[in-house]
Amino acid sequence: MTLWPSMRNRLHVYALPSPDLRSALEERQRVLEAFDYCSIQPADYLHATVQQFAVSSDEVSPEEMDAFSSRLKSLASETQAFSIELGEPEADDYSLGVKGTISPPWAKLTAEVRDAAADTINKSQPLPGAPFNPHLTLGYALAEGSTELIQQASDRLRVRALPPLTINEVHFIAVHQDVHRGTFTWDATSRFPFSGVPAK
Repeated sequence: MTLWPSMRNRLHVYALPSPDLRSALEERQRVLEAFDYCSIQPADYLHATVQQFAVSSDEVSPEEMDAFSSRLKSLASETQAFSIELGEPEADDYSLGVKGTISPPWAKLTAEVRDAAADTINKSQPLPGAPFNPHLTLGYALAEGSTELIQQASDRLRVRALPPLTINEVHFIAVHQDVHRGTFTWDATSRFPFSGVPAK
């Protein structure tokens, strides 16, 4: 896991899985029950990181938060929903996740979110790198172990095919990291539906 200076309220933009995808991912998380060196990310908090920022909500002014939220609202109103096909789980560095490939809509979304943050909430710090690709992590490494055993257990699991990651909104979130449990959670999200998606 990546340690932050403060383990609470680290600002992120996430895409959250649909209930159908979340349920399918939860089925695949069962294999991790056998490995004490890998956490199980709570299913309600499964996410695809669009961008992590270098600051917490405690370090950003209300004016900067409002400015970034306004940029996200404008970006969302100009963005059409899109989907990313996901592969079956892959183990890496004692963790387990599913990955998709970078598509033009994903690349555009991440670039525009990064630009908005660089002008507002993250202007005082170097911006962390963009995600290597769209991905959702099912469990994070807590200690050294066997990546191969996790992969073998995952490969033996026979469950329904994964639905795609449908991105029709993004969420601006202050995230809490629990390094002992190996989890990322949050208290609330600010939701920005894309063009044509009704607000709830």
